[in-house]
Amino acid sequence: MTLEICFLPGPEQTVFAPLKTFALFAIANRSDAQIGVTLSDGSTATFSLIEVSSIGGGYHTFTTSVEIRGKPLTLRYSYLSDGEKINVDGHATILPKLSQATEEEFTTVIELEEQQDCVSVKIPWLKVDNWQGWVWLRHKATWIEPRWMALNDLPGLTSAHFLLLQPVSPTIDPASTFCVFPCSSAKATVSLSAARDGEEPGVYARVRRVKADGAAEVYVVGKMSTNADVFDSVDGAIDIAKKCLGTTDMPYVFPPSVDRGTVWPFNQLGFCTWESIGENIRPTRVKLEKLMQSLKSAQIPIGSFIIDDGWQDIRSDINGTTKMRGLWSLDVWDGMDASFKETVAIVKEGLPTVENVGVWMTLQGYWNSIASQSPLIAKYNMRPFRLSRDCVPGIACNGFDEMQTLVQPDEKSHTWWLPPKELAYQFWRDYFTICADAGITFAKVDNQSFSSFLAGVEGAEEAFVLWDSMNKAADDVFGQGRVIHCMAHYERTFNGDIGMGMATNGMKVVFRNSDDFGLPRPKNVHRDHIRYNLMNCIITSRMSLIPDADMFMSGAQWPEYHAVLRAFFPGPVLLSDEAEEHDLAVIHNLIGRTTAGHYELVKAHNPALPIRSRIWEQSIGSGIGPSIKASSYFPPAKSSALVMWSSRDHAVHSSTDIILSSDVVDVLGQYVLQNTRYVLWFAKMEEAVFFGGTADPRSVFPLAEVTLSPQMHEVITVAPLHKLGYIEIACLGLLKKYAGLAAIADTELIGTTLKTSILFEGELGFVVTDASRIKVYVNDESVTFSTVELKESAVLLKVELSIPDSSGFPKLDHWQVNLLLAE
Repeated sequence: MTLEICFLPGPEQTVFAPLKTFALFAIANRSDAQIGVTLSDGSTATFSLIEVSSIGGGYHTFTTSVEIRGKPLTLRYSYLSDGEKINVDGHATILPKLSQATEEEFTTVIELEEQQDCVSVKIPWLKVDNWQGWVWLRHKATWIEPRWMALNDLPGLTSAHFLLLQPVSPTIDPASTFCVFPCSSAKATVSLSAARDGEEPGVYARVRRVKADGAAEVYVVGKMSTNADVFDSVDGAIDIAKKCLGTTDMPYVFPPSVDRGTVWPFNQLGFCTWESIGENIRPTRVKLEKLMQSLKSAQIPIGSFIIDDGWQDIRSDINGTTKMRGLWSLDVWDGMDASFKETVAIVKEGLPTVENVGVWMTLQGYWNSIASQSPLIAKYNMRPFRLSRDCVPGIACNGFDEMQTLVQPDEKSHTWWLPPKELAYQFWRDYFTICADAGITFAKVDNQSFSSFLAGVEGAEEAFVLWDSMNKAADDVFGQGRVIHCMAHYERTFNGDIGMGMATNGMKVVFRNSDDFGLPRPKNVHRDHIRYNLMNCIITSRMSLIPDADMFMSGAQWPEYHAVLRAFFPGPVLLSDEAEEHDLAVIHNLIGRTTAGHYELVKAHNPALPIRSRIWEQSIGSGIGPSIKASSYFPPAKSSALVMWSSRDHAVHSSTDIILSSDVVDVLGQYVLQNTRYVLWFAKMEEAVFFGGTADPRSVFPLAEVTLSPQMHEVITVAPLHKLGYIEIACLGLLKKYAGLAAIADTELIGTTLKTSILFEGELGFVVTDASRIKVYVNDESVTFSTVELKESAVLLKVELSIPDSSGFPKLDHWQVNLLLAE
């Protein structure tokens, strides 16, 4: 058997350790593996096989230890293969974590004077040779994604919107984490890039005016911290930006759950026609009716439904080249074979569970704006606005893609027809009113950040007013927060007045967090979709935004892999299944039925974020190695979920991880209960591992080795064990839901009774050390339960919660489940 091996910490990884003995780990597929490590002082150590719970099977765990004495320590791994010593490429670094952390803040204020439309300013405190790490780049016209790079490889044209860095210079404390945040305002935008022609090397702020009158300020801020918590520097930088903007005390709030008499559409299971009807295939009465029949026959309780691109009345070959298409009227296209109102009725009558129907459009009306000969031109005094690639340099030019302009070098025909500033709100209010009169209750507004290509200050002003008018009109007509803001990655959202809440007075907006699901990219498209969403959430979860991970398909393209991510995002959950291609098990893992009989999404309120101590981990390499990992905390349950996705290159090898006690402390964060035992419940593998609890988070030891085959995931519930006399018990939430902890409304130990309030029907799970004396009551009635024997002298106790047929069911909004000791 060919030896497969990986290490923790891995080669090229930097970790922090207290001044004491520090454990190293290796995972191998052979128990007789001979593994060693050479330290920077020339000494060596040999790894030994240890017994650790193996989840997924087939691999073995080895360990050795090294002494941390106040200086950085480099590690070079090796192993024997057929008697030959193989040195592993690269080295790991261990940095001593000192008890006294230091912090430093940086701010550069950049002012545009009257009549000054743009400026470039070198950031004096950011040296390109000193840093490496994650850089969020706008590599496409409408999307920002993280890339790992040395700062001296920062591009000169492509704009950067966020930096999370670690030092490479020996003159900087190696324990430092540096977060840099370019902060736009309502009068000017700013991004970062490397030097361009004629500029001396460095990082430059690229500032553009977006309001014609008066002075305008933007800010580039940074927070450097040595406390080994990367998110402290992120929070610190964003806090500095809020101080600059004067928004420190502005709360970010979710839209109301009910407005205009209808529920918020994004708490319901959603459906989108884009892939279900076929990309670039226009919807018709016949196609919609066929889709409704498929969904109804499958008994999928869709609550909200989006009619995607293709429904609008458009014309081609008017705004320039033959392929450019513009909006003609505010009605459905003539091939729909149904009026606008009839189109909505097809959906709601064909699928009675649908309460909300939405439509797709772009911020410009359609991909190439309003058709220049449309009757809308005269009605709203629309006028042409020039677009220029120079507004957003560095975007690759790959030919016309039948949607967006500016993908060709020739700019002569790049013109949009748009309503002037003073009529933009009226245009959008009229459009949304027509939609509402037909029965539409929400919208998905696409291609938003492409408006930053509008040339000049006049174009920038138009872009701002267009968004502000659209969002206000939608709030006024549909109700607050009923727009999915899509293809909207640019300064205003990632770094400016929308993301920072100024444009909405702190009302959160639904924000597409990543590029599309299932794109025809190389083989890593699914893994990268997960990774980009989680990494972007480091920023977007701290903004006045509700991250949306995009639609997915329950019956194709790695369904569960994607479904799990949606369960741990607070935004919409949208299916886009083709007719007759549904996986009901996947779908029902995402939804639950309330005591009132309504279906709602069972999802996290707090989006999953990368585990802070693993942020530098190389989870996307070749061969076996670590998975992508993220976590979300559930306050009512006093528990966290640690989610893992297999993520090795081209999905050829399994992901292999060692879950450490420090990971448990990490995912619980400030909510960790000292001197409390926890259970780690592996939902997919149905296994439990216990963590004894420690008052000293520096004590690091292995809890389990986890192997995930390609395309696989695992959800680990980390729940506290409550003591009922001599018995310990932990509530896992609903077992057959990806985010089962979200079903817990409250849990409390009172005397020898564990009281838990559950929001949805389903199979409720508990891990119990002894079930022989447990009694279970649901709404004060004694009920039976089932048990499954687990390892480590524990039992999985399962209670079935359902809505009874009798009218005697208590009129509660939850099931009250009490576990107590029998007399």
